[in-house]
Amino acid sequence: MKKRMIATVLLGLALSACNHVSTDAHDIHDVDTCIICNMGIHNVQAATQIVMEDGTAEKFDDIGCLVQFMIENPDLAPTFHTAYANGYDTQEWFDMTEGAFVYHKDIVTPMGNGVISFSTVEAAESYVETYEPGEILLYGELEAHDWNSF
Repeated sequence: MKKRMIATVLLGLALSACNHVSTDAHDIHDVDTCIICNMGIHNVQAATQIVMEDGTAEKFDDIGCLVQFMIENPDLAPTFHTAYANGYDTQEWFDMTEGAFVYHKDIVTPMGNGVISFSTVEAAESYVETYEPGEILLYGELEAHDWNSF
């Protein structure tokens, strides 16, 4: 019995020594600012972030700032774990590689680039059909998008 208790305590200590790094999306706080434009992140609906392998996050007030960061820092790409966007319709974080984005010059965003995020292609299509014309972009198309077209 005593050996079992010692083994249990040692196992518990060993497991607690292993620091589990969370790569989930981070909450946005009032003091958070965009790493690219230095604006405060007040419109969480438009916010994006890249969570690194070590669990730290780079936060952006607008999807265009995230794309600019990725373009300007290709050497950091191996340290990226997940790029997250906040769904325009759901206001919940999702993995950007699984989502879709809508561009239209009249969509209002923090940096004025007219691109909003949706967790599914179907949600993006529904938005375009319901509210206004727009171009649907997938994650792989964001870098090639003309960010100066707004």
